[in-house]
Order: sequence, then C-alpha cells, then structure tokens
Amino acid sequence: MRDRVVAVRYAQALLDVAVERQVLDSVCASLATLAGSVTAYPDLRVFMQSPQVPTQDKKALIHTLLDDRVDPVLVQFLELLLDKDRILFLGDINEEFATLVERHRGLQRAAVVTAVPLAADLADQLTRKLEQLTRQRIILDQKVDPSVIGGICVTMGDRILDGTLRTGLAELRRALEHAPLR
Repeated sequence: MRDRVVAVRYAQALLDVAVERQVLDSVCASLATLAGSVTAYPDLRVFMQSPQVPTQDKKALIHTLLDDRVDPVLVQFLELLLDKDRILFLGDINEEFATLVERHRGLQRAAVVTAVPLAADLADQLTRKLEQLTRQRIILDQKVDPSVIGGICVTMGDRILDGTLRTGLAELRRALEHAPLR
C-alpha cells in the first residue's frame, strides 16, 4: 500500500457519501469492479496515471465508459481523485473501502491459519466463538500452512490469537536458552 492515510481518508469520504445517498451496495460493487479493471488492463492504468495526459481527457474517458453504468457518486469520486492527483491510489482506496463497508455492516474478518484444512463443524464452532468474543458477525478467511505444525492462529485486525505448535515450541526454546545451567 502506497499511503494508507490517504487511502483511508478517501475511502471514508466515499463511504460517508454512499451511505448518506443510500447507494452503498451499488458503489461498493462498482468500485471493486473498476479497481479490478484498472489492475487487469495496464494500458488503462498507465493512461489514468500519466501526467502527460490532460485531466480533461481522463474525465472524458471516465464519462464515456461509466456514465449510465455506475452510480453518479462513483463518477464524481473518480473526478475528485483526478482533480487531486490521487487516482494512483484507487486500488488502495478500494481495499480500505471494502474494509470500512464490512465494519459499517457489523462484519469482522478473521484470518485463520491451520496446518490442515478445518472441518466444516470446527469452522462453524470457531466462527461462533469469535462472534461471542467480538460481538460482531465473523467472516473466516481460512489458510492452510503446514509449517504451523498444529494448532491454530487467528488474526482479526490488529489482534492475533496464536495457539500454534510452532509458536509454542519457539517459546519453549527461548525459555530453555535463558534457563540457568547448574
């Protein structure tokens, strides 16, 4: 991420306007698609980020491609990004916007790392426990990493619950290295 502060500021502004005008679902879907397109088509990204291309030409392209296809709030937002020379942050803004939308909807992502895939019933139990702990609806993002050996590591925002065997063994090793010898 280039500049998280800039991305969060613009994402929050877009969220506020989209909620106020009751177009959050439309803006969320359109922004994700647009950010994906800019990533998928390098020529489009170069055109939009190029200082040699006049801003008016970039705005004309946006209107040609997006008018009647996306909510006017998003078109105005893209024009703002062009005017402020912040269009290069579009991908970062999209990521932050998605996070803010989830938070707005009372959702919390939990990245779960295990040595083997979690069985469906264990994933459901874990989801319920995390929902009790956070008092939010949880979206589990499961990842398998054999290097954890056993146990589970859960990351939610800036909170990490690490109950992996790898971490336990590392802590035991540190304790034994610092234990006095007789």
